Amino acid sequence: MTQRIITVVLNTRSAGGRAPHLREQIEKAMQGPDVELKWFDPAKRSRIDQLCQQAAEAGDLIVAVGGDGTVRSVAQAARAANTPMAIIPTGTYNYVARQHDIPEEITDAARLAITGTPRPTGVGDINGLLFFNHAAFGLYTRIIVARERHTAMLGRSRITAVLSGIATLFNRYPIMRLTLTENGVARQVKANAVFFGANPLMLEAVDTVFARECRDETLGLVLMKHQSRLHVLAAAVRATLGRLSEAPEFELAPVTRMELDIKRRRRRLRVSLDGEIIKCALPLDLAFEKSALQLVRP
Repeated sequence: MTQRIITVVLNTRSAGGRAPHLREQIEKAMQGPDVELKWFDPAKRSRIDQLCQQAAEAGDLIVAVGGDGTVRSVAQAARAANTPMAIIPTGTYNYVARQHDIPEEITDAARLAITGTPRPTGVGDINGLLFFNHAAFGLYTRIIVARERHTAMLGRSRITAVLSGIATLFNRYPIMRLTLTENGVARQVKANAVFFGANPLMLEAVDTVFARECRDETLGLVLMKHQSRLHVLAAAVRATLGRLSEAPEFELAPVTRMELDIKRRRRRLRVSLDGEIIKCALPLDLAFEKSALQLVRP
């Protein structure tokens, strides 16, 4: 009988990663006479990419146990090694698992990982780094940084995230001079925030029709043109109602591939990739890759 090696990257720092007996629960659901589990526990966030690479090269299947940040790191290594991956979600929001109908209950997700079939899955790509949910910068990045700071003080919750975002809007935020190049045609625009969504669940939060238009086919560009705080707050109300396309200060467009540059001296930019802040070199090359990854899903 051929032994199947499954490597498991377990992030104990995720919201549910410290649950009692989590590892034992996963082992019980995934055990089998032809299965060998190898565990990788990144004790430090700085080592997760290295450990994911080792795990992807060591197994026939790599399993991400954690939130969307962990899932993205595992997926990056899985794509590079051409290794299929599975997800056992233990994060706060679990957008990736929800998008692909992966159970959020630990035992069910573990059973799917061991019995399911890897399927071609689309992801976003920015300068060779993949993302499932979003790549964003400008005001959005500042909101993410502020949210993590407020979370450290107040705890992780949706209410904290919303209040943190509102508080950030009342501080100074950047004015970016962008050059967007698509199909060989370049144009310039001033913007406060840029958001590329790859997950329709996130795009639905701003415009439901637009989310359906982009689903599994393109990235969804949400460009916040330079505007006053009053206009930003009015747009936030429209976004809450799922009708951001009605806000003239916002541009929504499906994007298959785009190059984006910013007029600035520093040629590295802080970008939020699925909630993790990563520095990327300018210009940015963004694309939607329809079959970039083999993901176990129903």
